Amino acid sequence: MNAPVVAGDVIAEKYRVDRVLGRGGKGVLVGASHLVQPERVAIKLLVGEPSPALVERFLREARAAVRLRGEHVARVLDVGQLDSGVPYLVMEHLDGRDLAELLRARGQLEISEAIDYVLQACVAMAEAHAAGIVHGNLDPANLFLTTAPGGATLLKVLDVGISAEPSSAGDGGAAAQAQEGLGVPLYLAPEQLQPSRPVDARADIWSLGAILYRLLTGQPPFEARTHADLALRVASAEPALPSALRPDIPPAVERVLLGCLAKDPARRPANVAELAIALAPHAPVGSQDYAQRAARILGATLPPRPRASLPTIGLGLNAKQRPAPRLLQGAEPGAPALSRAFQQETPYLGRPTARLALLAAVASLLAILGVAAAQLK
Repeated sequence: MNAPVVAGDVIAEKYRVDRVLGRGGKGVLVGASHLVQPERVAIKLLVGEPSPALVERFLREARAAVRLRGEHVARVLDVGQLDSGVPYLVMEHLDGRDLAELLRARGQLEISEAIDYVLQACVAMAEAHAAGIVHGNLDPANLFLTTAPGGATLLKVLDVGISAEPSSAGDGGAAAQAQEGLGVPLYLAPEQLQPSRPVDARADIWSLGAILYRLLTGQPPFEARTHADLALRVASAEPALPSALRPDIPPAVERVLLGCLAKDPARRPANVAELAIALAPHAPVGSQDYAQRAARILGATLPPRPRASLPTIGLGLNAKQRPAPRLLQGAEPGAPALSRAFQQETPYLGRPTARLALLAAVASLLAILGVAAAQLK
């Protein structure tokens, strides 16, 4: 593939190309420097012979991605076209490595570490989904690990600006994108591999589940020699139980994983906030707030829960098909909430165990006050 630019070229009269960073599919990534500001950037160019529709979608979604400002999304700074017509987008430059490289070095990750990374990705996707953007191409290579100003590991989702728009039945959707080189079949949802099925944000939930499966077990949920065989397995086969590949995976995490990989999108977690809440009890303490952040971005109201004992949320993954997920109105007028199915299946929403825990806490407090009063006499 011939790169549309070479070192020394100037893009948009302000970015000087320093070097080509990588090539793949129908894209070329170059490192560049701003001619005026002391800033390094990464520029992705769509090359080959993309269809006019693909170019239009690339530019439209890149412009939408410019509005995303969250720390877990690789920021898109600029978008445009070269004089030759080649579209490009300018992104922040990142130092670090992606999860694909980390997996090549380690094979699989510790459970809490893997969940931490997926929770951070949920925050990014909550922002994208709230803006009407479906990534449609999530895989370990698009989850990039860098360092936050305080020294903590920060995960950023790449390529949100060249994502797959939600499709309607009959338009080809993400299956056409896979044919044009934008899809990664190992992590695509069943509906993305079938041109007659609609695609929405729940396809990203499948991909997040497939990524977590890979992080925990060391292998993707489905593998095959050809794309056609893989599509058949994704559409009709069940993945191996994660616990059969790694016995220390908690049953609750396994249920969440299998729920994400449900063939029917309506049986997956309703949104990334619901997914994050289900995984949060198994994340490091400092990572559990990511679930709250994802819920706030989506405008969902989370029920209060005891800090000392975070419950496991089953999500009803073995329940019968439920309605297409969406945010529903809460009990208070105008107060948004997570799906009713999620509320009904959440252990701490007024169930007896929660009331018993509250009574036990009150009893303990009264006992402490009684001892204190006795000492004062």
